[in-house]
Amino acid sequence: MAVKKFSSAYYVVNNMDQAVNFYQDILGLDVKFRDGDRWTQFDVNGVGVALADPSEGSVPPGGGATVVLEVEDLGEMREKLTQNGVTVNETVDMGGHGKYFTAVDPAGNIVQIFARS
Repeated sequence: MAVKKFSSAYYVVNNMDQAVNFYQDILGLDVKFRDGDRWTQFDVNGVGVALADPSEGSVPPGGGATVVLEVEDLGEMREKLTQNGVTVNETVDMGGHGKYFTAVDPAGNIVQIFARS
C-alpha cells in the first residue's frame, strides 16, 4: 500500500501554552485545532505542523526532526525572534539556494527559518 499523503510533523513540548505562543504569536502560524494541553495543530499552507504533550509520543522534548519554515524576509523574522528573546544562530548563506538560520523553541526544539535567494 502506498503512502496517501503527508499528514503532519510534530514536536513534543513540556508547556503547551508557551509553545503555542511561540508558534502562533511569534512565528505567525495559524492554529487549525487544539486539544487542550495534549495536541495543537497548525496549518502551514496545507502542511500540518503540530505540538504534542510528552504522553502523545515516544520522542522526548527537544528531540526528533527539524521543521523548516520558509519566509519572505529572513532579516525581519530574525529581528522579531530576537526581540522576543528567542535564541537564534548565525545566518548561513547557501549561495543560489537561499539563506537560513535556526531558532530554538521554548521546549528546546530546533526550528529552521529559510528564505530563497
